[in-house]
Amino acid sequence: MSTRQFGKRLLALLLVLCALAIQAFTAVRSEVATHQSTVLNTTKDFYLFYPNKYNPDKTYPVLYLLHGAGGSYRSWSSQGVLAQSLEEFEMFVVLPDGDKFSWYLDSPLSGSKYETYLIEELIPFVDRNYPTKANCKARAISGLSMGGHGAVTLAIKHPDLFGSASSLSGILDIVRHPNDWQLDQRLGKQEENMALWEANSALFLSPKLKNLELALFISCGLDDFALKENRDFHRKLQELRIPHLYVEHPGAHNLDYWLGNLGEHLLFHNYIFTE
Repeated sequence: MSTRQFGKRLLALLLVLCALAIQAFTAVRSEVATHQSTVLNTTKDFYLFYPNKYNPDKTYPVLYLLHGAGGSYRSWSSQGVLAQSLEEFEMFVVLPDGDKFSWYLDSPLSGSKYETYLIEELIPFVDRNYPTKANCKARAISGLSMGGHGAVTLAIKHPDLFGSASSLSGILDIVRHPNDWQLDQRLGKQEENMALWEANSALFLSPKLKNLELALFISCGLDDFALKENRDFHRKLQELRIPHLYVEHPGAHNLDYWLGNLGEHLLFHNYIFTE
């Protein structure tokens, strides 16, 4: 190899390394944070994604993105899709640890109080320790499956905290699942505790949306086992004349659907943030 050819190859290698260095430098920053939960009597981790082009002297909106049953706070971060998608947005994204089957509610049976944890501990912790815009217009919540249930129900129960909510493949009527996903361990046997089940079902809570200014987006796959309850939730909102966005896409109740359609939910919440 001549000196000239070697020089060209070396230059090409340097250009590639520089491109990789620039990419690494501009990648969305993320970290796992830990804090103490008094209500759960344990330490809790959460994944935090920073806004693209983060400036500590600015304040930013924040999206809470909830995982599904059997998942973890790392579920949404798998395959790098979330990090890549967030390169277009100026928002914090928090991935809470909702345990495998907490359903993001307070259980009178197990002592699990994940609703209280999220509302009274995690959100205040994030607002104290990061430069967030600590108001409902700049705070959103979303999730998949169990997390879709959590996002919608928490937004309805706490309208002072969230300006927008969305669900991907949400379990929007838990009453239809009396023997699934350890729900009876949180709410008791359904035939003995129907009022408690209904008080934590998005479908049964939906009439409260008439009095709320909440931007709401629901999506579900055409091959999803939860499609019927999503359609029923959509029809209920139509009957109540509650403004919302509802879409169906090809896909099933799986990670391919959730990661493949995450982008439109980020766009939805970003639109509300900047409206």
